[in-house]
Amino acid sequence: MSTVATINKFLATTTGREKLCRLVQYFSRFFVFYLTRQGAPKDVIKKWAELKGHLGNARKFFRLAKNIEFATNAVKGLSIQDPVLRATTVIKQVGMFLYYTTEAVNLMNIIHFRADANLKNITRFGMKCWWVALASSLVAGLYKFNGIKAKREQLVKAGEKADPADAKKLQKDFVAARYQFIQDACDIVIPTAGLNLIGFDEGIVGIAG
Repeated sequence: MSTVATINKFLATTTGREKLCRLVQYFSRFFVFYLTRQGAPKDVIKKWAELKGHLGNARKFFRLAKNIEFATNAVKGLSIQDPVLRATTVIKQVGMFLYYTTEAVNLMNIIHFRADANLKNITRFGMKCWWVALASSLVAGLYKFNGIKAKREQLVKAGEKADPADAKKLQKDFVAARYQFIQDACDIVIPTAGLNLIGFDEGIVGIAG
């Protein structure tokens, strides 16, 4: 029952439902690529392609007003003491703010609430902002790895005098930084493909997503 309760608690949040939709959406994207390569019937491919599209639109509803969160984080990021982390944090948060703002505009066009003649340019601008945000986060990750390495060397030099609590905190920081770096490295594949910077096929984009 504990596992079921955990799943229910996760799905009870907007973030949890959005992540589940993302999982199915990008699996569908990969599966459409696979079915196409295998020469599957067109009606089967169409079914999965439409599922991918509808889930993508549903996720836009879940993410409405999320740009406010990133705007707030950008302001908070200005108080970070380290100049490199301050710069990368602010760039990432502003980039994500702009990306989610364009997503909201995109959604308003999808539901025919408004009609922007330059929607394609708006969408591309959003993709660029997302790419810059993720690239900035990757730079921050590399910087954190370097800092953690330096602190580890200090702990080794300290030997028995080193505080075990410091070593534990350092390991926790490393795990968090590694997780974020891997996530960003996978995510950046999507706007990279969307902007045609590198010709990733739909299979790779689906797996990365």
